[in-house]
Amino acid sequence: MPARKLTSEQRLSRAIDIMEALYAAGSAGLTRNEICSRFDISGASLDEILDIVSTLADRESGARIICERNGEHISLTGDAGRVLPLRLSAAEGAVLNHELESLGIEPQAAARIRHALLPEELGYNQRVVDTVVRGSHWQQLSSAIQDGVRCRITYRSMDDAQPRERLIDPLRIATHGDQTYLIAWDIEVDGQRSYRMDKIEGLSLTEDSVERHAPSTASLHDSLSQAEQSAKLLMPLDMAERLDWAGIMSIEPNGAGAATVIVHYGSERWLLSQIIAAGGAIRILDDPALSKRLCDMAKTLVCPL
Repeated sequence: MPARKLTSEQRLSRAIDIMEALYAAGSAGLTRNEICSRFDISGASLDEILDIVSTLADRESGARIICERNGEHISLTGDAGRVLPLRLSAAEGAVLNHELESLGIEPQAAARIRHALLPEELGYNQRVVDTVVRGSHWQQLSSAIQDGVRCRITYRSMDDAQPRERLIDPLRIATHGDQTYLIAWDIEVDGQRSYRMDKIEGLSLTEDSVERHAPSTASLHDSLSQAEQSAKLLMPLDMAERLDWAGIMSIEPNGAGAATVIVHYGSERWLLSQIIAAGGAIRILDDPALSKRLCDMAKTLVCPL
């Protein structure tokens, strides 16, 4: 049966999807058959859509997309990444949602805005998924990994007072539980590191190619199991059974609905934050000095009256 002719709205929607797919594919691009099959369109509709994509430009920067067609092979050139659809971070999405609810915007209009911009994890079904866990730079990093491009990222770990810049060779993107991590080679420390994707605040691509490294294939759990820092914690058994911390080594019932948990960790500040967030339900059993630092950290969080 011949493919149904697309409406104007459907052509625009397919154009956005195809543009993102071609950008993610990098210089390798996609074939006409691959695109038509993936997005359920005819060859004639694809030609119309490519014409639409080729007219897109950023009004402020002048960035422009060019669809390069070499026989059956199609790829994007130009400044495609600078005119991709807007992707909101989790924090930006939360602010937008608050404003939509507080400004009294007409419900149908607000629903269309949520559908287009907000991450699915915030409760709204739309095409742009995983913005919360993947962060704002997932697509560019995916392309950098595929093309072997060295990057500079601005990142703030739990132990950093301020975000700081890292020069990295991106290796792969991995998921653990509900979090997504960039696995990369840190040039300064000459070692492999993991960065939570949603905490990467800035990204720029350099003109250098990555160097060959011998990446570790160990999981986050395996990596933390080798960490020197560990703690023995006492907490309610039902809480222990719900924990999704990657560094948990053992959970042992300790009578009266309690459990002893051994956890290895890479960031002390992260561990102390988790204990404070539990509101007194977790106790440190084996390290008085760590308990003292927990108290000191908690005091800094108390607001004076």
